[in-house]
Amino acid sequence: MRAVVRTFRTTIVEGRFISLITSLVVIGMRTLLFYRAGMPAHAFTDNSFIWSHIAHLFADPVVSFTASTVSVFLIALILSSVNSRFTLIRSRSTLPFLVPLFLFSLHPWFLVMRGDYLSLIFILLAFSPLLKSYQKSDSYLYSFRSGVLIAVASLFQLYALVLLPLWWRGELSMRGYQFRSFLSSIFGVLLIYISLFSLYFLYDDIAGFLQPFRVSATLSLPALPALTITEWIAVMLVGLFFILNMYLSIRTYSRDKVLTLSFMQFVVFLIIFLLLLQVLFWSMTLFFFTLCLALISYLNAYFFTRTVSKANIILGYVTSLLMMLLYLSHLLPGLPLLG
Repeated sequence: MRAVVRTFRTTIVEGRFISLITSLVVIGMRTLLFYRAGMPAHAFTDNSFIWSHIAHLFADPVVSFTASTVSVFLIALILSSVNSRFTLIRSRSTLPFLVPLFLFSLHPWFLVMRGDYLSLIFILLAFSPLLKSYQKSDSYLYSFRSGVLIAVASLFQLYALVLLPLWWRGELSMRGYQFRSFLSSIFGVLLIYISLFSLYFLYDDIAGFLQPFRVSATLSLPALPALTITEWIAVMLVGLFFILNMYLSIRTYSRDKVLTLSFMQFVVFLIIFLLLLQVLFWSMTLFFFTLCLALISYLNAYFFTRTVSKANIILGYVTSLLMMLLYLSHLLPGLPLLG
């Protein structure tokens, strides 16, 4: 193994203290960004059931920043836990924990505590029953749990319900079609929403129950946004980052074990559809992009854990440098090369 690859694996992928060091660096990055760039204004209409009632608890910028930081660490921990629990990457790796921490700390938008974070946490938790159902002949309980978790996620961000039909694609890849499991997932969602409707009915607020659905049904047809040259470059780099990670991961996981192959194919499937949905609802929410970022972080972690190519490692360093430039463009907007 070449020295570049060996150094990368021993210091970053399998480093003993790299998780602690990166955690401290990320907290420092987020703190600097918070005090230099501030908190961006929330520009989207609320379409949640629970978040609208608790959002005021995070009105203070410091509270919002602290809660968002804790949420980002929870997201990273869940991704790392799912990976280690099901041995998706057949080698010791800290990247499933490190990559999402880094990616969710590059832009001021990720400093704001939003219902998207809470919704994302429940969606990531739903991957555990999905993976547990692999090759199970009777998996209706796992489908029920996934349905309940997705329904709970939709209470904080209603767009999470869009994942339900996409989720069935993942269940098919894990064990094939099972009608009982399909009905169980629907029942899990209905159980949450019947209970929710009953609560609104008791308070005689049916209009309040329907309001989030009306907001979510509003489409925003794609239009060319008015961006600066620097912003257009950043958009193209982000798009290239997504495409490149999907392409390189597909080339790598095609030779892995069946469970990993099925899971990674489902993740790529989700990313593609979520990006299309983000384009469709671009002025209504950034939820789909936020979920995409969590999923692409796992693809990125998987690829750079498995690769033994010097060129790929160098590509990783270059990508990290470009991401840092994106971060600096918000931290130090006055610099000539970044403004």
